[in-house]
Amino acid sequence: MDLSQFMPALQVPIDGIFIGDFWGFLLALPVALFLAFWMSAVKNRTAVVVGAFAGALLGFIIILGWVGTLIYDTPLPDANPVGVFFGSLFFCSTLGLSGAIILDLIIARNNRRDYRRQVVVHE
Repeated sequence: MDLSQFMPALQVPIDGIFIGDFWGFLLALPVALFLAFWMSAVKNRTAVVVGAFAGALLGFIIILGWVGTLIYDTPLPDANPVGVFFGSLFFCSTLGLSGAIILDLIIARNNRRDYRRQVVVHE
């Protein structure tokens, strides 16, 4: 019994699908960071950048596994590089934004002193 038919293909050819996914990932990083800094009061910038990169990278791997040949031997039927690019741009920016906000909230829960409002004392 050959177990290779049940295991992932783990092939990453440099074709149109990979290039579209890669450029969608690269353009999603600044979009996710812009939206994360715009939508929330960020105190720990390093955590937001790491969370955005981790979320966008997760989106890149998910799309490459779903559409490309990371898991299956053949790419998804009727998948074109332009569709993969725009799907990757949207999906990676969404996951990057989610990762940035979630990691910022996890850090905020542990460091409440930095995220509290300052008390104004009137004389």
